[in-house]
Amino acid sequence: MNVCIVTGGGGVRIGSGICRALAAKGWTVVVADRDLVAAEGVVDELRAGGASAVPMALDVTDAESVRAVVAATLAEFGRLDALVNSAGVGLRKPGAEATPEEFDELHAINYRGPWTCIREVLPIPLENGGGAIVNIGSVHAAGAAETFTLYAATKAALAALTRGIARDYGRRNIVHPGAVESRGNEHLLADFVATKQMLPTAVEAIDIGNAVAFLLSAEARAITGVELFVDAGTTAMLFEQ
Repeated sequence: MNVCIVTGGGGVRIGSGICRALAAKGWTVVVADRDLVAAEGVVDELRAGGASAVPMALDVTDAESVRAVVAATLAEFGRLDALVNSAGVGLRKPGAEATPEEFDELHAINYRGPWTCIREVLPIPLENGGGAIVNIGSVHAAGAAETFTLYAATKAALAALTRGIARDYGRRNIVHPGAVESRGNEHLLADFVATKQMLPTAVEAIDIGNAVAFLLSAEARAITGVELFVDAGTTAMLFEQ
């Protein structure tokens, strides 16, 4: 049995997609989210499919909350093998128009939050001789897009943190999702897929989850410090089609 905490696991897109992919690979999934009801909904779905999963309330900006989830995971399963930092928030505003409060919230959740979780989780799998961590970034970490300035800065910082942690401790990687399809946004993505991707297919949450599952698997034992773009070629394009 391998046990993984997924922060933001109750998310309707990427977070829950990661949980589904890990459950399909036989992982026991701790679905941790500040919205406990959402986490419980994901767990109900996973359990209905025969997976092992538990919901837990988590505020990644609160170190005590993180410690409580780690302690509860160890009490429940006796081990912790991996961490996926998926919790995050967005902001679309020109950089100089954001408020200090918005700036602080972005950094507290998107950058300090993963660092806090890594800091609390890291010693545990290391004691067992391994373990892996995957952070969830964004294609915005690699380039500039209008109104995404501050959000992009947090994801670029997270990528830098991932490389540093990989250098210090090994088997730490980051996945950068592109535009991810979800219920209700299909019509909005049609033009994006046609003009801003190399591949003519929408990226789905399960695609992000499958990338994460691979990086956590034994097959990825020689991969660390990597930024993996799951974006159907968006980042690699120089000009729109």
